[in-house]
Amino acid sequence: MDKIIKALVGLIFAFILLVGVFGILPQLGLGNPFANFENPLAGLFEQGKNTAANAALDASGLKSKANEALRNNRDKIAEVTGMAPSDVDAAIAALDIENWEVTTLPDGASPTDSANVTYGGTDATITTYDDPSVVTVEALGQDITLAVPDSAQSYLPFLGYLG
Repeated sequence: MDKIIKALVGLIFAFILLVGVFGILPQLGLGNPFANFENPLAGLFEQGKNTAANAALDASGLKSKANEALRNNRDKIAEVTGMAPSDVDAAIAALDIENWEVTTLPDGASPTDSANVTYGGTDATITTYDDPSVVTVEALGQDITLAVPDSAQSYLPFLGYLG
């Protein structure tokens, strides 16, 4: 059971890191340009930033590439974890990669847990909240909050197993 949990958490983490760190904000050079902007219109700027990041994410094809990479390694994942290939397929489907999006952290969301992990030589911190619809990934000086599809939310508590 531990192998299954770790495999599913690893799949989630790999996707989050792939999208958040290697694909979106660094390429756009957005970082967090509006962090100290104290204008009543700041919310509109945040929405615009998220819209631009999501457009870049969709145009980049990273979601499809991540999904394809997981599916192409299904047999290897099954072998390493001891899961049946059909269970790996179900886990990949449950991640619903095509529906992850850059979003804004909801007001009042309180951190519940964080996991410090390394993937591909990059250190990152994944933070979960009392609102399971979002996670934040901090890596390479970037913070990105992602909306988590309903089907993937049940896997978030297992991120602690990565540490």
